[in-house]
Amino acid sequence: MQQHGFVCREQELEDLHGHLQQALAGAGQIFFVTGQVGSGKTALVRQFLQEALATDPDLVVAMGSCNAQTGIGDPYLPFREALGVLTGDHAAQQATSKLATENSSRLSAVLVRSVQVLVEVAPELVGAFVPGVKLLGHLGKAVFTRAGWMTQLDELAKRKVGATESVAEQGRIFEQYTAFMQRFSARTPLVLFLDDLQWADSASIGLLFHLARHIDASRILIVGAYRANDVALGRNGKRHPLEPVVHELTRNYGDISNDLDAIPETASRQFVDALLDEQPNSLGEGFRQALFRQTGGHALFTVELIQAMQERGDLVRDSDGRWVEGDSLEWSALPARVEGVIAERIGRLSEELKQILMVGSVEGEQFTAEVIARVQAISEREAIRALSGELQRQHHLVGALGLIQLGGVQLSLYRFLHNLFQQYLYGIMGDAERACLHRDMGAAMEELFAGETDSVAAQLARHFEEGGMPAKAAAYRLQAGNRAHRMSADQEAAAHYSRGLELLASLPAGPDRMRLELGLQTSLGTALTATHGYAAPQVEQAFSRARELCRALGDPPQVIPVLYGLSLFRLVRAELNRSHEDGEQLLSLAQRAGNVGYIMGCQAQLGATAMYLGRLQEARELLEQVISAYDRNEHADLAYQHGQDPCVAALSYLPWVLWVQGYPEQALQRSREGLELARELEHA
Repeated sequence: MQQHGFVCREQELEDLHGHLQQALAGAGQIFFVTGQVGSGKTALVRQFLQEALATDPDLVVAMGSCNAQTGIGDPYLPFREALGVLTGDHAAQQATSKLATENSSRLSAVLVRSVQVLVEVAPELVGAFVPGVKLLGHLGKAVFTRAGWMTQLDELAKRKVGATESVAEQGRIFEQYTAFMQRFSARTPLVLFLDDLQWADSASIGLLFHLARHIDASRILIVGAYRANDVALGRNGKRHPLEPVVHELTRNYGDISNDLDAIPETASRQFVDALLDEQPNSLGEGFRQALFRQTGGHALFTVELIQAMQERGDLVRDSDGRWVEGDSLEWSALPARVEGVIAERIGRLSEELKQILMVGSVEGEQFTAEVIARVQAISEREAIRALSGELQRQHHLVGALGLIQLGGVQLSLYRFLHNLFQQYLYGIMGDAERACLHRDMGAAMEELFAGETDSVAAQLARHFEEGGMPAKAAAYRLQAGNRAHRMSADQEAAAHYSRGLELLASLPAGPDRMRLELGLQTSLGTALTATHGYAAPQVEQAFSRARELCRALGDPPQVIPVLYGLSLFRLVRAELNRSHEDGEQLLSLAQRAGNVGYIMGCQAQLGATAMYLGRLQEARELLEQVISAYDRNEHADLAYQHGQDPCVAALSYLPWVLWVQGYPEQALQRSREGLELARELEHA
């Protein structure tokens, strides 16, 4: 018997292959595989992918997984991983070695074209989803001529990733990701596998919905796997965002789901028989019925229990090498739940190996040898030897995923072969030990990513929060929220900021706490403006508190975005006099600071306020100042920093002023200019 084999159910495989054939014919498809933990969702899909690659020599596979620890706070994680796979990061596939080897060779053959397509149709994803420098490294010597798109890639790679000026609007992310997939699949058919969608963030689910609605004429099959029972429980007391998306896609596409938990008992029993018969045996009907009663046909439980029985001597080989029941077999002595089997397996490890795995479980289902080495105070070579040696080859508890690059750091990535192993190890620790390991983990990651913590800010926030260090956790919540905001994942950004503010409540009052709260409140106000609108009460609450903090801190430079947010709130609420007062104060501060972006934004806001107050000439002068100072090449990113472009705003209000003043032709001309600039900026 294969120690970690999985015998797939024929009907479920047929369903997947049927959808693949439609996709290969140019009618893009989406299909979901659901089931409880350990039901075999991932194993089923991976066997399908292996068969699909063997059937079609042109097909390629891209995989992305959501993360139980940080998925909700790490925007677009599965889609970033999948795009990385398609543009040279083949180690991110998280697949079996046979699948990864075959798929990697095909991906390497189309690497140059995939990067070219990315640069040409989805340039804003360079930096936001995949680092430009990394793409250049993957290409290496594969490009022999300096085509125009290579020059463009050089420029994109030079952009300062993570800077506030590099904000990608969500609608453009959706459109460009979809355009890349459409163009790529026109010549290379593609299966996109998204695993553990129950942990997906709202931005990823939104992108999934958008992509699924625009692949009908593409050679793309999207396969998603998730735990339906977790989705049914909702998220944070509300409906899970994946649920309405699945319902809407089902309404459009028909039956697109296969629930492994709903498989008839006869099929589950057939699975047990097929698993037993993978190797020669003389196990009779009595044994098979007892095994099925013990496991219910649960995939992981069945596989693990059989392995445990072999190791205990409950199953032995006869003289012909066939598996038979041993003399010591007693069903009542066997674990009644999969957790019991896992406990027995972990209990057989040496203390050193067990500690390595416990540290790994704190990092998550995926973990890195370099972090474990630092926490355990051993060399990286020792950590890799233990993980790739005994824990992978002998005990079959972990699998190596290869080398990954995060920022300037190269890491050896591993994962538990099933998340139940990770959950068990994490759960058996006491609270004090767990908190201590989280603190050590955070410190180790800070050391590894010194100066480049942006890509792991969500993980660091979690470790320091669980480790009882709220100040550091709140600071990393701010950093993680800012990263989410730069990708226009404002729901996720607001969640980070709000959690950061909750963490601050336990800290003593003082300037450091006020400065951190100011950053969180200001950023929260900006995110809530995007999600709730300019005039929402939550927006006023965030910016008003930030204004109080600015006064207490002597009005630091951060007061400029605070006043800008408040003035826009009051303008949209028609509190015109207060909006005008805020605007004048803001303009004076922005001029002293030399902040051209806020000067123009403030002038546009003051012009709109003056217009509503009937002060038409004042409004006209302010709005015309914005238009004359605006440079399309220099200021185009202001729309993504402030939520609107100041020149588009000025060209929207100025025609009203000109019309009322009696200049209809000028009004019409300015209106047309505003529409044209808005189209050029493509800001939804």
